[in-house]
Amino acid sequence: MLRKLVRRSMRARAGRNLFIGLAIMLGVSFVAGSFVLADSLKATFDNLFTSLNANVDLEVRRTLTVDVTDAERDPVPAELVDQIAAVEGVGVVEGQIQRFAQLLEPDGEPVATQGAPAFGISWHGPGGTSSVVVKDGRGPAAPGEVAIDKATADKVGYEVGERIAIVFDKGQESFQIVGLVGLENADGFGGATIALFETETAKQVLDWGGQYDVIDLTVADGYDQAEVQAAIQEILPDKTEVVTGEQVGEEIADGINEIIGVFGQGLQIFAFVTAFVSAFIINNVFGITIGQRLRELALLRAVGANRKQVRRLVIIEALIISVTATIVGIFGGLLVAKGLIKLFEAAGAGFPPTPLIMNPPAVVMAVVVGIGVTMLSVLIPAYRAARIPPVAAMRPELGFPSLGSNRRLLTGSIVTLVGAIMFLVGLFVRPGGSRGLIVLAGGGALAIFLGISSLSATVARPVAGVIGSPIRKLFKVPGQLAVDNARRSPRRTARTASALMIGVALVSAAAVFASSLRDTFARILDRAVTADYILTDESFLGLPTGVVERLDAIPELSAVSPFRFMFATVDGVVDAPNEQITAVDPVAFPQLADLNVIDGDFSGLEGSQGVMLLDEKAHELGVGLGDTVDITYQNNETGSLVVSGIFADASLGSKWYISIETFEQVSDQAPRDQFVLARLADGVSPDAARPLIQAAVDEFPQTKVQSNAEFRAEQEGQINQLLAIITGLLSMAMLIAVVGIAIALALAVFERTREIGLLRAIGMSRRQLRRAIRWEAVIVSVFGAVVGVVVGLFLGVALSYAVPNSVIDGITLPIPIIVTIVLMAILAGVCAAWYPARKASKMDVLEAIATD
Repeated sequence: MLRKLVRRSMRARAGRNLFIGLAIMLGVSFVAGSFVLADSLKATFDNLFTSLNANVDLEVRRTLTVDVTDAERDPVPAELVDQIAAVEGVGVVEGQIQRFAQLLEPDGEPVATQGAPAFGISWHGPGGTSSVVVKDGRGPAAPGEVAIDKATADKVGYEVGERIAIVFDKGQESFQIVGLVGLENADGFGGATIALFETETAKQVLDWGGQYDVIDLTVADGYDQAEVQAAIQEILPDKTEVVTGEQVGEEIADGINEIIGVFGQGLQIFAFVTAFVSAFIINNVFGITIGQRLRELALLRAVGANRKQVRRLVIIEALIISVTATIVGIFGGLLVAKGLIKLFEAAGAGFPPTPLIMNPPAVVMAVVVGIGVTMLSVLIPAYRAARIPPVAAMRPELGFPSLGSNRRLLTGSIVTLVGAIMFLVGLFVRPGGSRGLIVLAGGGALAIFLGISSLSATVARPVAGVIGSPIRKLFKVPGQLAVDNARRSPRRTARTASALMIGVALVSAAAVFASSLRDTFARILDRAVTADYILTDESFLGLPTGVVERLDAIPELSAVSPFRFMFATVDGVVDAPNEQITAVDPVAFPQLADLNVIDGDFSGLEGSQGVMLLDEKAHELGVGLGDTVDITYQNNETGSLVVSGIFADASLGSKWYISIETFEQVSDQAPRDQFVLARLADGVSPDAARPLIQAAVDEFPQTKVQSNAEFRAEQEGQINQLLAIITGLLSMAMLIAVVGIAIALALAVFERTREIGLLRAIGMSRRQLRRAIRWEAVIVSVFGAVVGVVVGLFLGVALSYAVPNSVIDGITLPIPIIVTIVLMAILAGVCAAWYPARKASKMDVLEAIATD
């Protein structure tokens, strides 16, 4: 009997069930898609690094004292190769050189890697420690020959036998392509470009300096790897270690996966937002539909159905809808993952070729969101429906008793206040560190949304009247009807608008934060950076020192300074953090930047082991001018730095400055400059100097020359891109909210069938009816947008104040963006009303009047 009732009920409400399933499916798809994308990227890089180190049993390298993903190791002496080869049990030993080598397209432009590095690598031939496989042609065997990765060749159009120009630290050279390479199961290397040279050529063009980056080796058959590893460690010099190839692969993968993990967590936050909005819609829709079925359910009670059967009927219907929608949503997650890749690529973020995979956690979370959230949303309406007495079927008016406005006001106020306190404590106090930040701030934001949703129901009636006042005046009867319909059920209006409110609030918060960040950055460039030109690197491996050398030779420039970075820890400090040390030219730098020096000056760095410290850092360490700070650099070298000055402005991102000379004394790395600042000499116009600067660096096409204003505009554009990405990710939640408005309006049309028939019978035209429904949707949308903007401004201002002043030093309210959000909400309302309005206008008048 119950099965038959379920089937009939599902068929009778197929349209409504389809809409409910759509809301569930969209939420599930985004949740599944976020997991799919993160897991797929992780698997791609895990497989890449596993393949790259498949033939390496052991690797000799310099030690690293800091746990920082982008910290580079110093190279190892070349003479270690012969010493290691003499150890019993060692098979093949190969010194590896891996340095910068930028491939150029036939037109001379650098091959775009979209964030991945461009490497030149020494090639010892097949049968050694390398996992590189020749896909076409052969490996390089003589000077003037190169093999490049097949993925790049296919993308650009290079073929074996053609010539290619390659940029090195010392300039450009031309080579003949003799082979295309890849890995056993891939043509590319995760988006990186690869150029292979035979060993002697690699030593020359990659400027090896008598040192290998690492030494890879295999263990001979019949020998124990651990014993060979211990024997090698005994002959190695200090600050050098030997580790397994498996460990190397895991370390590199862990570093990449840490970044992917942050990326995945960000996606999952947006997925949670989408699921949260879906829960609002699902709960609202089930509340409305069950409310409309009360007479039917009461009649079931009257003919013998007990409470348990009525409750089961409602729950089984919800279960069928949620299971079906979840299954479709899981497969839709693959499409969402592809869409996310396209979204990020459109915003300028590159992705390596990534086959999509779906791991069990993605399915589990999809089920939790699709089925779990739906069933939780339907439990209360099902319980309340089961308590309907059979005699209620005889009543002319039937509905759920609602919570009193005073109780709702009190409850909403308390929840909102508690949420705001949690949010602020999480942002500013951060108990428990980053985890406390996520739990308290995230939980607080969730409570704020729930509290505001409850409060909205108490003000929906008067607010709808205010919003609808101009509509009533302009559109007369349709406007009056729209306002009355929005005011008739304030709880429904508030819950429908709340879903849109969440998306609008988050977009508004992101807009405030991004606008404040953008304007702060502009102020930093105006205040702290006095350089006329900023030269940056598009290869993501740093600029060669030749750039500074060529700029120094231009008399039209009065000051030029490179920026180099390394990491260190302060000796004697418990749990010392990894400090970023910035190296600059101590003579030129003060002419290029103003860091508000309050004691000493940069001249103290020249020719000495001096350091300029941020005042906060100096206070933290308890040191002043002339005091000594003992530190251990990332390469395990130790040093004592004398405080030669203290500054107050950390706008450029560093708390420590040393000289380039000091940097080179403690590091054996191939020198690379992260960026370069340059200032024009007095009386020299930018128009005269720009061509000279560009000509000086033409040999290094990865160098981007920008004026201060151009650099600022680019950085502001990147912040705008970030905002566009955030808005794009939130668009799924916004879409679900619009679908929710459409569902609620469609259900309202069904509920008012008789009323609509009577209105048509007394002369209301179809056009007027459509207008009434459209304007009702606009009122709901504007209500949600206005509340969302208010909440979003609070969240955005709090987030902006929570970050250090060096990141955001003032609040910017993006009025144009906020106005656009409200206008988009109006458009969303009009779009959401299209189907309900069309359905209402096509009703048969007599049938509508006869509807009970």
